Amino acid sequence: MVETGPTPEQENNTAKFVIGASDEDFEEQETLQLPTTHVVPPDGGWGWVVVAASFMCNVVVDGIIFSCGMLLPVLQKEFGVSMSEVSWVSSLLGGFYLIVGPFVSALANAYGFRVVCILGSIVASVAFGISYFATSIYFLQFSFGILGGIGFGCIYVPAVIATGFYFERRRALATGIAVCGSGIGTFIFAPLNAKLISSFGWRYTTLVYAGISLSCAVFGLAFKPLKAGPAPVDDDLEPQGTPLLMRIKRARDEQLRQCASALSMTSMNSKTQSKSNLEESLTAYDAKGSAAVAKAFLERHGGSAHKRYSFPGIVVTNPDTIKEETETPLIEGEKEDAGKQLENGAGAKVLDDNKNETELKNMLNVSEHESEAKTPGYPRNKSAPALAQPNAFSAEQHRRPSRLAMRTETARPFYRDDIFYSGSLLRLPEYKSSDTVDKYHQSVTQLPPMEDIAEEEDSESRIRCCPTALTNVIFRIFDFSLLASVTFVVLGIAGFLSLMALFVPFMFLPGYAELQGADDGTKATLVSTIGITNTLGRIICGWISDHPKVDALHVNNFSLMIGGAATMILPFISDQSLLLTYSVAFGVSVAAFASLRSILLVELLGLEKLTNAFGLLLLFQGIAALVGSPVAGAFVDATKSYDVTFYVFGGIFALSGLMCIPLRLIKRWEDNRKEKKLQEANEEKA
Repeated sequence: MVETGPTPEQENNTAKFVIGASDEDFEEQETLQLPTTHVVPPDGGWGWVVVAASFMCNVVVDGIIFSCGMLLPVLQKEFGVSMSEVSWVSSLLGGFYLIVGPFVSALANAYGFRVVCILGSIVASVAFGISYFATSIYFLQFSFGILGGIGFGCIYVPAVIATGFYFERRRALATGIAVCGSGIGTFIFAPLNAKLISSFGWRYTTLVYAGISLSCAVFGLAFKPLKAGPAPVDDDLEPQGTPLLMRIKRARDEQLRQCASALSMTSMNSKTQSKSNLEESLTAYDAKGSAAVAKAFLERHGGSAHKRYSFPGIVVTNPDTIKEETETPLIEGEKEDAGKQLENGAGAKVLDDNKNETELKNMLNVSEHESEAKTPGYPRNKSAPALAQPNAFSAEQHRRPSRLAMRTETARPFYRDDIFYSGSLLRLPEYKSSDTVDKYHQSVTQLPPMEDIAEEEDSESRIRCCPTALTNVIFRIFDFSLLASVTFVVLGIAGFLSLMALFVPFMFLPGYAELQGADDGTKATLVSTIGITNTLGRIICGWISDHPKVDALHVNNFSLMIGGAATMILPFISDQSLLLTYSVAFGVSVAAFASLRSILLVELLGLEKLTNAFGLLLLFQGIAALVGSPVAGAFVDATKSYDVTFYVFGGIFALSGLMCIPLRLIKRWEDNRKEKKLQEANEEKA
């Protein structure tokens, strides 16, 4: 029989580790070929162009959303409808731009920030353009509200997320600059609306909106996709001046530790092994062999054993510490130590392993010829057992995606746990505990199973309308098991209440100021003041919350209660200077809530739950924004006054802050309950 060498495909897809092989055989063995790639953020350079583009997108989107309430009195007169009906126009716009957030995230993961942002700008431009021809309030509710909201959602998510994807060390600064566009946009668009409405009417104002929204397509071109590059190799991580023989010895010892971890053969410590234990070992390897080998690889490239690592379809939580059984002495002075190891039982251990392997083969009636056939092209070393031959038991496990496919998947932004995080990475325990940036990237990256990637790559005839990159994010976000967490439920309810009341002052403050005798310029000034203080408030709140002695939760709660209390006393204010004071207080309150949202989610739920929690919160808050303004408008219609509306929704806004006060205690109680349940489960097993 003529033996042939491994094909290139086998070299890329098959890994084999042999204990007891000769030096020549050992050097010919290939290590596990899992790709170690990640996206390296530039932390500057083109990233600042992305920050500028994101800033301008926020200026357009939030500027129009938060100032379009100035159109409501004009639309009410034009179509002769109630305040509740006309409020649906603005509430649908603000609600849908949040509701579509999870779906836009999935689209951006599959097709990129640039494509989704340009698509959103076109949709928004068309929506506002056709609103010029509206003949009824219901036409505007669909065109201006629903279509405009969907378009703005497709612009908003890429604009906010892309900044964090391009920055790491300066993420907090870059994200803070980008989101400041929200307040600046409100500051600019309020007087612009007043001028356009008084000079040209609301129809031409919507045409101006259409043209400005289309400019976001130009800004979206700046969201150039980042490509994954190779991670640093182990030699690069070695201290300078390490002798060559020592580095070779460490590399070989590392290979031996990988072998030991690959099958988790704890039974090797004993001289005998029962038949049932052998059957269990084979069954466990048949089902989890590839995962075990990958786990060993992660232990090598991922660092500390008490961190969470994820890699192509594998998430390892608290991996077992790898026990170093033997070391291969390569330096002349260590041969004596090696001999002592053999005298102490290491040689007997190898013989016993050979016995275990023979017993295993006899039990399964697997001949030597059949065993070699499962790993074609690899000569079997007869002196010691092959501890790990991944993909040898199952042809399905043998399938691997190409390196190009893996690099493409690694570069997708929403596989990162920290993609929604807007604060400084220095606040994250995962970042502070990682020795290198590469280890941090591995710890926060969760790719779909490699089998799914390989299947999608191989299936040329497969319909690509729902690629894995899209469905994976959808399933991850809409994981409603998070609703079992009391902490998240309280956060969700508080977020729902706060967004239900958030848009009310923006929509009804101009109408209330008009009743107090304010002219168009004063009404625009009030809205602009909210916008500019929102910008300043984001900077101040970010600076305060970064202080180690300041609890971000307390800042959030205090701000919400101040904003709610100020709204409740608004009916008692008639002086225009006091109305400006209210605008300042409410602008700062909104800034704190918006800037601390992702930081609180990470502190209370953990970084691994951020994508799930943030996506669900966007959905809940979008629904709240959808119904808040129409309900407030119904109060205005029923009472013929704005007073009850401000009382009720100011109280709701303050209540959302009060609800969050016991969150730390709730979190501690929930953690203790989980720990007790785990202890009880362990005691029952014992």
